[in-house]
Order: sequence, then structure tokens, then C-alpha cells
Amino acid sequence: MKWQMFGRARVVVMIAALAGSAVFAAEHTHGVHGSHAMSQSGAAKDTKELPRLRIVSPLSGAQVEPNMEVEFETDADLANMTMSAKSTGVHLHVGIDGTSLMPMMADLARVGKNRYRYKFDLPAALGQRVICVYWSDASHKTIESSVQKVSVVVVQNQGKVKP
Repeated sequence: MKWQMFGRARVVVMIAALAGSAVFAAEHTHGVHGSHAMSQSGAAKDTKELPRLRIVSPLSGAQVEPNMEVEFETDADLANMTMSAKSTGVHLHVGIDGTSLMPMMADLARVGKNRYRYKFDLPAALGQRVICVYWSDASHKTIESSVQKVSVVVVQNQGKVKP
């Protein structure tokens, strides 16, 4: 069987690449190892100084529409720290409510010096949500010291959104 030659992660990456969207990190959902909410014993150790991440928008407590975006700042060379890099080492994760995505560089819109915007593919359910951005190591373990998160409230489309 040819599929036995590929590891589960390679199959997920291959399927996501064929789909042409951000790679889903199945290992990063709640109840599975690797979540940003995981215990310290499963967290990656900070082995070196990493580029800082900071969520610029939305602000914590903001009301947002279901088709939301997150804008963040980093001085990292994201061409080498996303899933489109030639080799996977420390890389970017963007998450919402425990579901983590590993964007490719093409999934990020540059919106200023060191600023990027990521638009979530699927609409978020109404209610309170937690958005986060963080670095993970080559084994997809969260580097806890890099986690940046904001809590927002998803409301029905109303034409105007409070920042």
C-alpha cells in the first residue's frame, strides 16, 4: 500500500497543498497533543530568542463579524517561518478557539512594514471567541512564550464593526 510510505503529517500537508489553502494543524486541536492550551509538559522549550509577535487587530473585547481577520506584527522573515518555507523549523500558527492553522506565505497579506493580515477561510460561530498567533517548533509543539491572544465577540453582520 503506497499510503503506508507517508506519515500522517505528510498526507495532511499534501492534501492541504492540493486544496490550495492554509494547512490545518490537526495535532493542534483541543484534546489532542500540541494545542496552545496544552500542559507545560507538552510545550516546546524556548531554545533561542524568537521574533516577537503582536496582534494589532482586532483588539481584545472587540465585536467582529463572522468573516473575521487578524492583523499582526512581526519582524520575522515569514518566507522562512511559514509552511511555504523550504524546510520546516519554527513556524507561524494562527488559531481560533483551539483550532490551529499553519498559513503559507500566500495566505498572508502584507499591510505595512512588518504587518500582516490573515483572513480565516470559514465564518466563525457567533459568540465569544479567542484568536491567537504563535510560533511552533519543527515538531508542531507550541512555543508558549510566543503565544499572543485576544478575546472577541462574533456578532451577526451589521455593516459596522466596533474596533
